[in-house]
Amino acid sequence: MARVTVALPRLLEPAVGPTRRVELEAESVGEAIRLLLERHPTLRVHLFDEQGQLRQHVLCFVAGSQTRLVDRSTPIAEPTQITFLQAVSGGAPG
Repeated sequence: MARVTVALPRLLEPAVGPTRRVELEAESVGEAIRLLLERHPTLRVHLFDEQGQLRQHVLCFVAGSQTRLVDRSTPIAEPTQITFLQAVSGGAPG
């Protein structure tokens, strides 16, 4: 098992607490995500759609590399950080 730190954006602080970091031990990205959602089930609707894919406005970085399609079978090398970010848009046109 490898140590994994999952970092989450401030917008999701109510679901995980003020540190916004979750420490896990997992062998793959998929296992880390499964464990994260078991500990914090309310994150599922914020990060993933009904088909289990990342929501359109969510970015995922695994060990610093951005991935749009999370390959859950990717093995984890210790130590690893998985970072979820929510894209923010808006503002005045022009």
